[in-house]
Amino acid sequence: MFPKRTAAKLNPWFCPNCKKAASADDDIVLCPECGDRLIPQGYCPVCEHFWRLAEDVFCPKHEIPLEAGPSTHDEPTAGDQTISWVTVKEFPDSLSAAIPRSRLEAEGIRTFLAGERMAAPAMYHVATGGAKLQVPADQVAEARIILSQNWSLPGDEKDDFEDLL
Repeated sequence: MFPKRTAAKLNPWFCPNCKKAASADDDIVLCPECGDRLIPQGYCPVCEHFWRLAEDVFCPKHEIPLEAGPSTHDEPTAGDQTISWVTVKEFPDSLSAAIPRSRLEAEGIRTFLAGERMAAPAMYHVATGGAKLQVPADQVAEARIILSQNWSLPGDEKDDFEDLL
């Protein structure tokens, strides 16, 4: 009757003409209502929701392009081994962690900011305990050394930038 769908059925499908969703059990590529070709629904990684919109169309809530589907990895991995993350410093909000995080990443240390969303200055950072800057367990010592360093300009260089400060 209808040709079989060739793409993987990981993402829900919909008809762009009549906006009807196709169930996961359907093996058809054409809409039974209007006969238009079915396409996969776009996925928003922020709201973690499929929309009856095509991929690369902007999410109606967050104005970012929709993707093909959710990531299949829940936790970052290195090869076949799971990475063990260790907290090296806590911050009252995610904005305070931006510079130390950038410094660590500039030195080649991978970082993860636990509680980044909820520790935003306008969110619930007091209730959640702020943001926790984490690094892989094998790089903890190096990260703590870098975070303990003074990043201010030497006195003779401050004179050069006095009008900017």
